Amino acid sequence: MLKKLLFIIVLISCTVQGQTYVKGTLNPAQNFSWVVLYQLKGAKQLYIKNVTIVNGEFSIDLPENTPKGMYRLMYSQQNGGFIDFIYNNENVTLKFNPENPFETVKFISSDENQLYHKYLIEFASKQQQLDSLQLAFFHLEDKKDRDKIDNLYEISYSAIRAFQTRFEKDSRGKLANNFIKSSNKYYNSTIIETPQEYLNSVKQHFFDFINFKDEELINSTFLSEKVTDYVFYLNGSEDAEVQFALYKNAVDEVMRKTQNVNLQNEILITLLNNFAQIENTVLIDFVIENFYNKLPEEVKNNKMVQEIQERVKLAVGKYAPEITWEEKGIIKKLLGLNTAENYILVFWSTGCSHCLVEIPKLYEFTKDKPTVSVLAFALENDDIEFKKLTLNFPKWTSILGLEKWQNTIARDYQIIATPTYFILDKDKKIIAKPNLFEDVKAFFEN
Repeated sequence: MLKKLLFIIVLISCTVQGQTYVKGTLNPAQNFSWVVLYQLKGAKQLYIKNVTIVNGEFSIDLPENTPKGMYRLMYSQQNGGFIDFIYNNENVTLKFNPENPFETVKFISSDENQLYHKYLIEFASKQQQLDSLQLAFFHLEDKKDRDKIDNLYEISYSAIRAFQTRFEKDSRGKLANNFIKSSNKYYNSTIIETPQEYLNSVKQHFFDFINFKDEELINSTFLSEKVTDYVFYLNGSEDAEVQFALYKNAVDEVMRKTQNVNLQNEILITLLNNFAQIENTVLIDFVIENFYNKLPEEVKNNKMVQEIQERVKLAVGKYAPEITWEEKGIIKKLLGLNTAENYILVFWSTGCSHCLVEIPKLYEFTKDKPTVSVLAFALENDDIEFKKLTLNFPKWTSILGLEKWQNTIARDYQIIATPTYFILDKDKKIIAKPNLFEDVKAFFEN
């Protein structure tokens, strides 16, 4: 009996020691009621567990054999409501202000996170100091002032290099070391004379310290975030053709840096999502045709790519989806019209008070414009009010869309509010998506 009891005690002891956890305190607690734990794996967030927040506190017991890596605590879907942390088989206890998580987080336990977070905060401060000196130098003309800034720059440069060396040494043997080494940033040892030379230097050396073969980085969002910074923040122009060339060259450069096909898949998905956010369908098509389609089938995420393409099917530059309706017994199609130089497609409803204000204004504005044709698609549950009100718009093509929000054409056009406007050219390509009637008016007047 005594042996049995000792065995149970030992077993419980081993189980307790093997169980790790993440505990957190939100201060102030506010009204956040849940937190979800994800593992960050490339461009994906893999769900692990969720728990409730009670009086601003939560505790998550991690499953056995939880792999090491980068994790995310999501407590709000909006406004950056998350905290990222390293897990490497140690308990993690943290405290933070949910309104400003990164700057306020304090890791009470976890050597990995204490070290890495201290590095990120202090390194950002030292970077800002060097960048400020470099920027100030560009605006100075007096030689004495320039020499003073030059000397300060050299002192700050030596400090940041010593700082980086110290943290790389202190983090040896830790998972944080992988991220610290690749977070390093190239700086010229002496101040750079012109802004263009500085920009060229930043772009040329951006990936100097980033190890694209590091499995720990591949299994996190680190590389995808660095690539996003490089493509979207270092390659900008107000000229559309120049912008396209900059983006194209940046994607080419990134793909040259990566040899791992799984990583290429993750990075390309990240880039496609970012191009979708700015509705750059030309770059989406370019990335898919020149890079994504050339990946091995076993690593592709075709479903996600299709979802991205679906999100931008109504972007400016895309052809409007087909609309078919019956008019006096004759079947007509949007893509078959050739009556105008421009078409205004407006989705509205007789039960929408805002529509009842804007639609008459739109009619008055367009009724005497021979080069503009209007298709007014009314989302209704029945045809009673539709028949009455459309008598006021005899020069328009009025189309009845029954089943309102569930109407197949409305769903195809992703209509979630009325009125919704699309302006098309003579080939039915979307050239503008105004928000209000005043925007429609401004488009044609300008």
